[in-house]
Amino acid sequence: MALNSQSMLAKLDSTTPERLSALNYLKNEVIGHTQRKEDWLRHGVVRPIVRIIASSTLRTTEGDAPSSFSNGPAFTDEDNVKLQALQLLASFANAGPAFLPPLYAANALPAVLDDSCLQSEHPQIVLAALRVIQDIAAAAVYASPSSPITSASLADILFTDAPLESFYHIISQTSNSNYSSAAQVSIVARLIKDLCREERHQSALVSKDILDALATKLAGFAVSEGQVIPRAEVIAQLEDLESYMPEPTHPATDLANVLGAIAAIISDSPYRACKLLFSPSILTVFPIANIDPSKSPRSSCGPIELPGLRPTKHLDFEPMNMLLPRTFPQILNRTVYPPPNASLESFSRNGRSASRFHSNAASRAPSEDTFASNNDGDGEEAESPLIPWLIILARSRRGSEMLMATSVLTSLFKAGFSYKTRESDLSLLVVPDLLTMLNDIEARTKGVETAPMVNIIEEAPAVLARLITDSEPLQRAAFESNAINLICKLLKDSYDPPPLLAKPWSHNRSPSMADELPSDCTLGEEAGQQRYLVHRIKVRESTLKAIGALATFKDEYRKAIVDQEAIHYIVESLKPTPENPVSVVIAACYAVRMLSRSVGILRTALMDHDVSVPLFDLLRHHNVEVQMAAADVMCNLVMDCSPMREPLVRAGFVKVACEHAHSHVAALRLSALWSLKHLVYGSHIALKKRCVEELESGWLVRLICDDTEDDALFSARERSDKQPSQNSQDDMDEDMDMGMADEQNRAWLSPSFYKTPTAHTRPDIRILSIADSRLEALREAELNPIRKARHDDLAIQEQGLGLIRNLIGGAYSSNNTDTPNETTDMIDYLFNTIGQDRLFEILASKLRIKVLHSYSRRSATGSEARILQPQTKIIESVIYILVHIAASIPRHRQLVVSQTELLKQLAKLFNCQDREVRVALCHLINNLTWQDNANDGPACSQRALELKKLGFLTKLEALKEGDDELDVRERAKSALWQMKPAY
Repeated sequence: MALNSQSMLAKLDSTTPERLSALNYLKNEVIGHTQRKEDWLRHGVVRPIVRIIASSTLRTTEGDAPSSFSNGPAFTDEDNVKLQALQLLASFANAGPAFLPPLYAANALPAVLDDSCLQSEHPQIVLAALRVIQDIAAAAVYASPSSPITSASLADILFTDAPLESFYHIISQTSNSNYSSAAQVSIVARLIKDLCREERHQSALVSKDILDALATKLAGFAVSEGQVIPRAEVIAQLEDLESYMPEPTHPATDLANVLGAIAAIISDSPYRACKLLFSPSILTVFPIANIDPSKSPRSSCGPIELPGLRPTKHLDFEPMNMLLPRTFPQILNRTVYPPPNASLESFSRNGRSASRFHSNAASRAPSEDTFASNNDGDGEEAESPLIPWLIILARSRRGSEMLMATSVLTSLFKAGFSYKTRESDLSLLVVPDLLTMLNDIEARTKGVETAPMVNIIEEAPAVLARLITDSEPLQRAAFESNAINLICKLLKDSYDPPPLLAKPWSHNRSPSMADELPSDCTLGEEAGQQRYLVHRIKVRESTLKAIGALATFKDEYRKAIVDQEAIHYIVESLKPTPENPVSVVIAACYAVRMLSRSVGILRTALMDHDVSVPLFDLLRHHNVEVQMAAADVMCNLVMDCSPMREPLVRAGFVKVACEHAHSHVAALRLSALWSLKHLVYGSHIALKKRCVEELESGWLVRLICDDTEDDALFSARERSDKQPSQNSQDDMDEDMDMGMADEQNRAWLSPSFYKTPTAHTRPDIRILSIADSRLEALREAELNPIRKARHDDLAIQEQGLGLIRNLIGGAYSSNNTDTPNETTDMIDYLFNTIGQDRLFEILASKLRIKVLHSYSRRSATGSEARILQPQTKIIESVIYILVHIAASIPRHRQLVVSQTELLKQLAKLFNCQDREVRVALCHLINNLTWQDNANDGPACSQRALELKKLGFLTKLEALKEGDDELDVRERAKSALWQMKPAY
């Protein structure tokens, strides 16, 4: 070390020229030399460097003179010192995870994230600061969980108010003419792409208008490519949107990073995906309007429309579609591209509902009714031209750009914002290209791997999984494109022994020296995780998701996965190890759950690999997400057709499942009840009674009767309302307090939706006002905790009723050993444990309109009461419980007929729109009028007469004559044939 360390530290704390000289010397000394970085760090240079960056005013000497090497304000020696300090700090951050603890101890991140760096008037300082953050983020990927800076903790730091304001300022720069600005945007977009994983971070990015700023950059790419909708400028002038027409994006801006950042923000959220479509710049560059191409370009166009939330209307002129190949009927039973204004009812459905990777008690997607209520006029709305443009982008680009375009397209498609016929476009134009690219890159990586190639191998299977989940045509396209062979190979390769690598650099440090040095002079305990191991973990998780998505529907695909000998690797992924973190274990549970839908695979491949053993262990995992994933699989493993049922019962599954049913996590309670419902179906009476005793009959009643989640939310809000304004008695003050409480509980609300590139709001623009109200309704439907609590309660109540149904049913299962007497005993057992009158009252209550808690003080008058109509699935479960009771002995049938109020409620349901409810009612009448023997004749006649008095005969005749469903008419005919001779 040429200079004495004390002399160097003195220079770093001296005048500006001395600092500049010292920083330049250190840069030349340490860049490219990890050992020298450690030596200088141990001598304490990091903290003085951070102090230089954090200083708002640097000391100068009389001889200091400004020098300018930028087109902006004069670049002084003080600015140069800060720039050199940032570059030097980036070099230390680039040295790897071991350098993160001293950087954290020296408060490097707060200094770099300060406005003086990220909002500096000198772009080179901003860029240097961003590169420090980028290098820290890159090192955090390989940091050990004990490191003070990990990817998760860094996201918590970056996605807060102050840094997000700076990020917005960077992305929304109007000057796209220089490389520095383009590089800044690319780095910020990459940080969002890599770090934004949690919903709270996604919401923060939306509320700070960063999604709109990124959308403006994306629209700028379309402008630079000349792919703006014809006459968009004319339409923008007519709609007062001309200020939102973006400049062409600089060629140096990384399109893949911009698309990746957008994909990270809008993932799994229809609201955020819609926010992208309704972004002012997207509406301006990709307008929806009636354009007549035969008329003059300056001729008037129809008013601009918003993209449809369930688009069905094809316009006469859709220029983006002209750039796509026409898709004709193929072997996948596809549909032709419809003519303009054609009805889409007869075209292929867009399968989006059967399964989700994450197990939630409530789906976050809004209901169909929510979308329908947002439609204008006749409900016919057009698709955003952004969607076909993204298909064009995915087909014309390669590598990361193609992958990220597909990821954004997937989010819009899964949210339902595309035409239903896009399913055939995606299966023909996108899925094969995506798999071809992945296969080519996988083949090339056997030689030399580059970072972009590695990223594609890690991310592409997960993007494919999201795209094809719940869509049979897309799964067929992936299967025919050899996806199963490729994905299974990648999974198996992730278990290959690691290659022999050169011994990594490790710092030398004696224990006594470590105790004496301050924390900012001490390297981390470990050098972090190996890059190859991190890569394997990411590939493993991604491929397991893809395997689960491919196995959703078809046994043919599941058998192909088994034939690839992938089951062993899937089961290995169920075992928590350092190489199988929580994310991999959850993905493996998902894959097993989809594969176990096949009875053949359940009884052979999964049984041979003893999959129940690791899954049972996961039920007691410390992570509740893992518990939920394992509980979801158990729903299939404890079915009456599963050979794993008995081993799981012997291992103590009943006790664990009943413990989960008492959990405070709604999703875990739901999964536990679901698995218990399947377990008791067709089981012997001793196991059924054991389940009830372990679960506790009183708790089962609570799960069925109480609105647990709704009550918990109401209690929490009631407590929060009592804390403020204890001394306020004024009604108006109370209303204001309630409003404040509402704002706190509805943190997703944002004061404004849109900002122009110059941050001037335009609230009077017609189309943006309509978009504002549409987004508010969609956001309320998706994020309202009241709606989610209600959905959770209904789902749990449905499974609780299903459990009772299976406890007293299942007598006709092929594997069931119960005799009719045992079924009767089980019904009596439930009457004794729950209470006969109590049980019938519970069933009757489920058929009545319910008044729920109101969450507004203004509702004290009753004008804003929350009314809940009986839910179809709940009604169906109630009726089938009665069907099973009536299928027992005459005494039980007589008990059902004696429930006059309950039967009156049932009589109102013969006009129910749900076919299954009408069928269930016919089954009930059949069972109630059944005559066991001659001794039961008088009682049977009495039951039939009571039913006739309540109007059931008339209702059945109406079903027989006028129901649209053949099955209902035949069931009604059978019930009438049995009922009429009985009275």
